[in-house]
Amino acid sequence: MSTERYDRQLRLWGPEGQRRVSECRVLAFGATPSTCEALKNLILGGIKSFHLVDDALLASPSRPDARARCLSELFEIEIDAEMDSTSTVAEACVKGLARLNPDVGGTWTKSSARGSVNIAESLTQSEGVDVVLVDGWWVGDEYIQELEAWALKRGDVVLATTRACGLFAECKTSANARWVMENVTPEGSVTKDLRLMNPWSELQAYVEMKTSDLDRLDAAAFKHVPFVALLASAAAQCGTSDRRAVKDALTSMRRGLDEENFDEAFANMRYAWTDTGAVTPEIEALTRDRRAIELTAESDKGWFLAAGLREFISSEGCLPLEGSIPDMISTTESYVELQRLYADKANRDACVVWQSAIKRAARVGYIGDLITEQDAKTFCKHCRHVRFMTWRTMADELDPSTSVTSGAATLLKDAISDPSKTVSAFIFAAFRAASAFRGPGGRDPGVEPESVIDSETGLPMSQDAFVSRDAEVLHDHMTRDVLQPRGIKLDQSTAKIADDVLYEYTRYGNGQLNAVGSIIGGIASQEIIKLVTRQYIPMTQRLIYDGVHSTTTLLF
Repeated sequence: MSTERYDRQLRLWGPEGQRRVSECRVLAFGATPSTCEALKNLILGGIKSFHLVDDALLASPSRPDARARCLSELFEIEIDAEMDSTSTVAEACVKGLARLNPDVGGTWTKSSARGSVNIAESLTQSEGVDVVLVDGWWVGDEYIQELEAWALKRGDVVLATTRACGLFAECKTSANARWVMENVTPEGSVTKDLRLMNPWSELQAYVEMKTSDLDRLDAAAFKHVPFVALLASAAAQCGTSDRRAVKDALTSMRRGLDEENFDEAFANMRYAWTDTGAVTPEIEALTRDRRAIELTAESDKGWFLAAGLREFISSEGCLPLEGSIPDMISTTESYVELQRLYADKANRDACVVWQSAIKRAARVGYIGDLITEQDAKTFCKHCRHVRFMTWRTMADELDPSTSVTSGAATLLKDAISDPSKTVSAFIFAAFRAASAFRGPGGRDPGVEPESVIDSETGLPMSQDAFVSRDAEVLHDHMTRDVLQPRGIKLDQSTAKIADDVLYEYTRYGNGQLNAVGSIIGGIASQEIIKLVTRQYIPMTQRLIYDGVHSTTTLLF
């Protein structure tokens, strides 16, 4: 692995995350703008290999527009590429994508969507597959559900689906339930776990050592006393967490106005009265979850750690120490000593949780992955934000008979009623209706046959009239196949929004804009990276992109 080539991303997800990326093998179905954009990002990120499946030809006597369309939609194909009746879109795209990173291997297969599961199983047996990337228009909802069921059965395969038409697009990921423990702190969070309100004995001794003889320190030493010691000493002196009293105590300790360590102490005064080790309602709910109490041999190891955390909280009355400190004005020796003090306490706390977890695992005959001390350290360090993630399957989304109170049918109805989600809900419905429209005939809404005659005039139908006619048929499919089975009825205002969405969808035919594909493909690749590295909080709902209003919405 080239640390020079991947230097910037190594700073994001670290060597272990990059190792997981470099071992990732991607199988992609459909050479479309969104799929190729996602592949481009993953290839530049350093995946091991990719395999692209598509049955389209670059040049076909029966489709003289095929070459122009490929060149306009897929930037991966060179404009002067040699094309004949046997050249495939998949082959041309793989050749273009492979040039982006010589360390990544690329192959292709000419095949239709009908054999997608067989291809996935065959490639898994021969080379291995970690991620399946699917274009929803090329594969279709029926085969996506088959692929999703196959991926979930495999256990460790991630499925990412994109679909785009004109200015509308959607993206969905599917994976088995899993813990996310690294890089989960919300962006912008600046609170550090300093425990100044309830210091442990070693921290108290350090504070006493650094502040007991402040008056005898020379100017240089005085200006390099860490603010942690100053703030803890001030809080101890006044014997209260009263903000005014702590500020007055700090002020009385100060000699002049040029001491930056005191400026840091005043800027971080909140730590004197903030219990950074307090148990939050989210952690309480996590540790009291039924799965953390009713442990079995098949339980995920994260639930054993959650049970160990519950025991630690019960014993200590607080959370394990995170173990890191911020930068501050200090001598190198004082800072390193303080850093070691926090790290040692964090390691001791994590060890207590780890020991509790492995005892519980031994008690029930746990048969899963080994629970390591490093697992416990990671879990405890990020315990305030760890998440156990679950995904709703596409089969559940499309099943109109799901639970009345929590099923996708109810969620779709609620989304249509929510003004901020109405358009996105109809975009979702339009994609499903388009799949029904295509049916056995294979024609997409708005894709004009060679000749369409107006039944009333006997003359060729205008483009606008043709689009309007197909939009009406698409509306019938949406009503019959999507809305009615879910008990959804439209009023006048929502019916107008639905008509506008369906007309906009239909007028693009099955055309995909490269700009929209780049957006939705970029989102898909970002979510794949999260799932492969097992870092950052992944998206567990279907994302709808509305290019008309430049908005994204999560549904279900």
